[in-house]
Amino acid sequence: MNLNWKAGAAVAAAVLLLVLIVRPTSSGHHFKVTATEYDCNVKISDDPRPLNKEVLSTVSIKCATPPKQTNLVLQLQYHKAGNAPWANAGDARAYTGMPTPNYQDINITQPCAAGSWRIEYSLGGVASVLGTNFQQPPQFGGSKDISDSQCVNS
Repeated sequence: MNLNWKAGAAVAAAVLLLVLIVRPTSSGHHFKVTATEYDCNVKISDDPRPLNKEVLSTVSIKCATPPKQTNLVLQLQYHKAGNAPWANAGDARAYTGMPTPNYQDINITQPCAAGSWRIEYSLGGVASVLGTNFQQPPQFGGSKDISDSQCVNS
């Protein structure tokens, strides 16, 4: 092999490792950068709902190949009126553990208030082999309307 062919093959392999494939599925989102970097599925297991005078939502993660470092950030979002912009409700919750091949649930709660609620999540971290930082675009769940009476009676 000549040196130019080896260099070309190395560049092609590096580009292939950095190409990101994101496929939405009916069970969440699949985030993958080759099988050696990370291969994770994230799904909303429970849309926002009232529970014990709070709003609870659950997001689940599993990774066939976990990244070297994981940062799954969950954020409940709220708006009171139909035309009002979405706003973050309270602090975000970060999951920084090592995902397993089976789904792990991460809950987030905020005090209950009447209005529309949704969950936002984003996956970031450090890829396994190359050690490069990655950050996926945020994903959003559907809007869920919660009434005053649902909050009071939860």
